Amino acid sequence: MSEPDQEDMLQRFQSDPPCPARELLGGSVLELDQTRGFARMVFEPGPQLCAHGALLHGGFLAAMLDEAMSVAAVVHSGFREMVPTLAMKTSYLRPVGRGCLIVEGEVERYGRRVAFLTGRLFDAEGKLSASGSATVRVVPMPAPAPAPAPGQEDG
Repeated sequence: MSEPDQEDMLQRFQSDPPCPARELLGGSVLELDQTRGFARMVFEPGPQLCAHGALLHGGFLAAMLDEAMSVAAVVHSGFREMVPTLAMKTSYLRPVGRGCLIVEGEVERYGRRVAFLTGRLFDAEGKLSASGSATVRVVPMPAPAPAPAPGQEDG
């Protein structure tokens, strides 16, 4: 079986039900590479994510890094596994304001039970503003819930 190409993977992310956390953060997927275990995302956060005036709260920056790293790992697994975070470290290199943020996630090592991921967040000017690393647990993706039979819908 061949690996899905870039367009197939991007379409998968666009056709799946939207991730509420990704929507809250203003994120969307730009680029995916299954072989490398890589994801590039764009985040356009709203004012509700700001802590002091126009600066983004650090917890939301960490969530953006976590999302990009997780997407990279899920793509690397061929969408067969999910990766709940066991531990994560975030380094804040400079204050980050609103704007178009680019966040990259990458798989450093992917084992049967545990994977190690890294991430980089670039501000609207393209400057590296935060970085992160995560240790995640590798678990099978749950099977989708079966659709109700005709006439068996809730109601």
